[in-house]
Amino acid sequence: MIRAVDMGRIAGLILAGGQSIRMGQDKASLMWEGKTLLSRARTLLRNAGLDAIHVGGRPDQPDGLPDSVPHAGPARAILDAAGLLRGQYDQLLVIPVDMPLLSPAQLTPLLGARPSEARYWQDHPLPALIPVEACCTLISDDIHSIKRLLTTLNAKPLATAPEEAGPTDPFSNINTPEALAGLDATNR
Repeated sequence: MIRAVDMGRIAGLILAGGQSIRMGQDKASLMWEGKTLLSRARTLLRNAGLDAIHVGGRPDQPDGLPDSVPHAGPARAILDAAGLLRGQYDQLLVIPVDMPLLSPAQLTPLLGARPSEARYWQDHPLPALIPVEACCTLISDDIHSIKRLLTTLNAKPLATAPEEAGPTDPFSNINTPEALAGLDATNR
């Protein structure tokens, strides 16, 4: 595991500014196992060794950041956050609010890259480690998806993501009430 002193220039970024159309309600405030998904995401990043945690697209939250164009997608939210946090951090460890099964096992191997390197798990564009300075040199109108952002940053895919024991994929997004219900049923 990366020592906490090595983590000072890395901030966590929780992507929570989506419209949650398929879910029908704000995913960040959904309760699962007694905690909101946003609270779970904050705890996950702290357990991965990060002290600084920001919430993209949610200026209403502590350490929340506004999107320059609301609901323009996660890639734009990452670029906006990088612009706002430039000079404070070298890298952002980015996770979506709607992956409640992620654990530090899927995050800590992404850490430890040079400040200019981007990393992600092959076949899983998020979570990802994103270099702040490199993002600030990109033209945001050319970046419309996480995959395009990772390609533009020459991100290094790590070969095989560690899975948690259990029947549920830790990289699953919870986008619908049915997915949340399925998560509840699987974890009983």
